[in-house]
Amino acid sequence: MASFFIVLTKIDIERTLSLPDSCLQALQQSQRSHGGKKLKVKDDVGILWNFHCTIRSGVVPKLDIVSGWIQFFRFKQLNNGDVIVLNKDDDTLTGPHYKIEVFKGDADGYSSFVHKNEI
Repeated sequence: MASFFIVLTKIDIERTLSLPDSCLQALQQSQRSHGGKKLKVKDDVGILWNFHCTIRSGVVPKLDIVSGWIQFFRFKQLNNGDVIVLNKDDDTLTGPHYKIEVFKGDADGYSSFVHKNEI
């Protein structure tokens, strides 16, 4: 079962990815790193991405990925409306991280995934 999913917006693609406050608890186990959190994410081809995150305070706190995200979305050629799904994974070689799946603007493919995995 997926920990969470995000439909990408123009801001997510042009600036930084902000994860909803519901993701904060799911990411409590992430490593602390110089004033923020380090989020390890493995993609579908096995590349391990290290995202540096900060917690934005306010009425509704959010987790912002402040480095590594731009390189990831360029490499994956992501667009507005694409969907990313993050699943918790504990790998004995690389340690705890999240698997990231990308659904490229294919609502049918993502709907099938959601139905199959009951997100």
